[in-house]
Amino acid sequence: MKKDLMVKVGILFYLTSILGYIYELILCFIYNGRVYNRGFLYGPWLPIYGIGALLVLSINKLKNKPWLIFILSFFITGILEYFSGLALWKFYHKRLWNYRGKFLNIGGFVCLLSATCFGIGGLFITYVIYPLIEKLVKKANTNILKIDLSILTFIFSFDLIATILK
Repeated sequence: MKKDLMVKVGILFYLTSILGYIYELILCFIYNGRVYNRGFLYGPWLPIYGIGALLVLSINKLKNKPWLIFILSFFITGILEYFSGLALWKFYHKRLWNYRGKFLNIGGFVCLLSATCFGIGGLFITYVIYPLIEKLVKKANTNILKIDLSILTFIFSFDLIATILK
């Protein structure tokens, strides 16, 4: 059972990292009329979304209280976004997002709208994405999923190292 949990966690991380990338592409197109890589890495993933999803998963035991999932997701992912943005700025002098001018922003790294969207995202992870992952893992060959996750982890690690060395 614990092995299945690691497979589910891996799938959740990569799936939400890729869905986050797609979400950002759509937002960029809506707001800027063009599509461009919003990420720090080369690949089509934004690991901040994957990390946020894993943090939301940690409160999954509260899923019988949607209002609490929303509030905790709002704050957990808001804090993650703030400190990730701050760290990227301090260490790499890069600002990958900027909420200056948005209502209730903190340093331009987080704002009420973004935290609200991530609160809603926490609900989506809890009630849609993770249950689908659980069904997938029950039906699929776990060994094949492990191989797929190993390949993704290798590619992701290579991307991360290439980015850091750049």
